[in-house]
Amino acid sequence: MPDEAHGSPSGYTFWGCRCKRCKSVARTSSKLRARKPRVKPDLAFMPDADHGTRRGHNHWGCLCSPCRAAGAVMRADARAKKRAEHDGPVNVRRYSYRIYPEPEAADDLRRVFGSCRFVYNSYIALARDRFAAGAKHPSAYDAAKTLVTEARKDPGTEWLAEVSHAALSAAVHDAADAYQRFFDSAAGKIKGRRVGRPHFKSRRTARKSARFAEDSFTIRGGWKNTRRGGGGLHLANIDQDIHVNWHRPLPGYQSAATVREDPDGKFWVSFIVRVPVEAPKQPTRGPRTAGIDVGLTDYASISYSDGTREKIANPRHYRQAEERLGRADKNLSRKTPGSNNYAKAKRARARAHRRVANLRENHARQLASKLSRENQTVVVETLNIAGMAHTNMAKSINDAGWGQFLRFLEEACTRKGVDLVKAPRFYASTQVCSICGESGGKRPLNVRTWQCPCGVTLDRDYNAATNLLAAGPGFTPVDGTLDSSLLEPFRMKQEATDPRLFLADGSVPLAGARRQVQIPGNTRVFGGSWKIRVLSVESAENLFPRALLPTGIREKLNHPPGRH
Repeated sequence: MPDEAHGSPSGYTFWGCRCKRCKSVARTSSKLRARKPRVKPDLAFMPDADHGTRRGHNHWGCLCSPCRAAGAVMRADARAKKRAEHDGPVNVRRYSYRIYPEPEAADDLRRVFGSCRFVYNSYIALARDRFAAGAKHPSAYDAAKTLVTEARKDPGTEWLAEVSHAALSAAVHDAADAYQRFFDSAAGKIKGRRVGRPHFKSRRTARKSARFAEDSFTIRGGWKNTRRGGGGLHLANIDQDIHVNWHRPLPGYQSAATVREDPDGKFWVSFIVRVPVEAPKQPTRGPRTAGIDVGLTDYASISYSDGTREKIANPRHYRQAEERLGRADKNLSRKTPGSNNYAKAKRARARAHRRVANLRENHARQLASKLSRENQTVVVETLNIAGMAHTNMAKSINDAGWGQFLRFLEEACTRKGVDLVKAPRFYASTQVCSICGESGGKRPLNVRTWQCPCGVTLDRDYNAATNLLAAGPGFTPVDGTLDSSLLEPFRMKQEATDPRLFLADGSVPLAGARRQVQIPGNTRVFGGSWKIRVLSVESAENLFPRALLPTGIREKLNHPPGRH
């Protein structure tokens, strides 16, 4: 930080200096730049001609029924005008940006966060009281009238009137949605782990956030003024405009904005944007398929249909930063809870954890973008990550962030028009030999290479990736063409606990003992404990690229003694 920046507003907002000079100048500048509140005109002088018009609603602030109706029509017209700019199919996406509020604006935002938490807890308390009394569960609309509209007029909670009505109503609807998810989970309408009963938000541990509706925030200059150095963000009931780091422009208008404060003291705003659907992007390479096997020794082992393969090293971000995080924890434990030094140490620890999270997210996003950009079909395995996270490898599994990577990969494939195929959970990609199809059973994790009875030595990770690659439907390594019509049978959800065998035409063989299944053409099957044998040399060539076969296997294919 240069010396001339001390004692200037940029020293506080840009450089983050917290010396007395920078704090004093920041407070002074924020007061000078504060927008003067508009003085409402006296309704006694309002002419009769303005009743029921937009001027009566906006300028005079009349609350009669005709003026309210005119205001509702005005807001509906504004929303329709924005949405008319993007006719056609759209995707709803979220764009996040860093914001730099002035000290007074930051205090106002913290007041909004506390008020939203108070209203959220009030709804939960109301729901529990209704349940104890045997009364009907409160709806979001009725609770908003009681906990927001009427509470803003109550002398005990009149301080809620200083906060935007839209943010408080959104908090009530969030609490109502949490109860609705709890009811749906108890009734079996939501699959997966049971959703627990909503609980009160803590002042110290709860996430600090507030959601503003479409008509309760504006961007100075419109959403098209969101390039670098663009317009500021104006939120309802906050006088100062907030500076936004527009690192990329918004592609469309926003239907909602969520402001949050991280534990490390940084403020962010995320917009829900309606993005027009674009044509799928063509891959940077020729048409090819990728089979991905994730692990801990190597983050991902990838086999491609063009005969190449690679391994992505596991960065182990948490393991690398474990010593730094331990020092931050020790420094925090030496501070007195509730003191300023305790708050500073807590923010320092949060910054250390944020750095690890950012590194992990960046690695996952870059790898997902690379795979979706260079392939037309990606085949991945289905993992029970939540179950594996309760084993003795929980720290390493959570550090790898497989679930985050698979979620980013699915989003990237959907956005770019790439086919993502998920193998069934019980598909034994590690146990089955990718050359002959024989299943060798389970092996300990410390066995990284093993020899198949057919005479080939296999790498554990590459063998699994190759099995996933060969199981990818629509793959023809001869000419590299892709047939997306074969994807539908493999997208069926496998509900049975025992492995089933799905053929490319969607048929399921009858359950029974070990069977021999002929594989016609380029068709590959998903098999669990089934014994899969190749009954023709042409099928073997289509199942696995000949360039990757060992010399002995290639000779057997060139000079077949009979049926294989």
